[in-house]
Amino acid sequence: MSKEDYRDKIEEHRQSFEEEQQEQQNLSRVSRMNKNGSNNKKPKNTKRKSPLMTILFVTFILIPLTILIYFVQFYDPGKTIEEAEKDTLDSVVEIDKTGSKAEASTSSDKDKDDKANDQAKEQAQKDAEKLAEQQKAAEEAKKAEEAKKAEEAKLAQQQAEAAKKAEEAKKAEQARKAEQEKQNAAKAKTHTVKANENLYRIALNYYGDGSEATLAKIRAANGMPNDTVFVGQVIKLP
Repeated sequence: MSKEDYRDKIEEHRQSFEEEQQEQQNLSRVSRMNKNGSNNKKPKNTKRKSPLMTILFVTFILIPLTILIYFVQFYDPGKTIEEAEKDTLDSVVEIDKTGSKAEASTSSDKDKDDKANDQAKEQAQKDAEKLAEQQKAAEEAKKAEEAKKAEEAKLAQQQAEAAKKAEEAKKAEQARKAEQEKQNAAKAKTHTVKANENLYRIALNYYGDGSEATLAKIRAANGMPNDTVFVGQVIKLP
């Protein structure tokens, strides 16, 4: 609202106040005239008292109340009309500022709420990503553990198979040696000691070697404690 509007409003209040005072004076004059002429005139009809009561109500209650409100709200003897307009304008400006502050405060609260909501959403997203990463890491660890167990089981199986093969090979070797010994025993030769023969000559004759190792082998095959032999003795030649 501009200053001209405030000025027009104050002027309207002033004119209204003057009109109300003029009307009050007229009503007072009419009341005095009615009072002076009441002895010569007949009492008025009862139906005409209603407008009079309304006029009296307006005159003695409503108008003074309006004037009182005007004096309380607007009238200040020490201020001019321009100062009153200025004060009124300042009040309006202050009200506008208060409203602006309230709006700014509301806007600030809304911004804070939006920021808090954004932060909450961002934190929830981070938590979800962290949980997804933890689940992924747990799944990878589980897969690694399963792969490790599978590798250990495969290695254990390979070791068992290798041990089984080694055992089978050992048994086969033992069987082969037993068969060889059996065949050697079947092929074993004998020699009957003749005159002028000794164990060294017999070994040299059959093996072409009269070393101690060859002699020991003959002694072991025959259970001989030494190299002594006698004529007619049958000696096994391994």
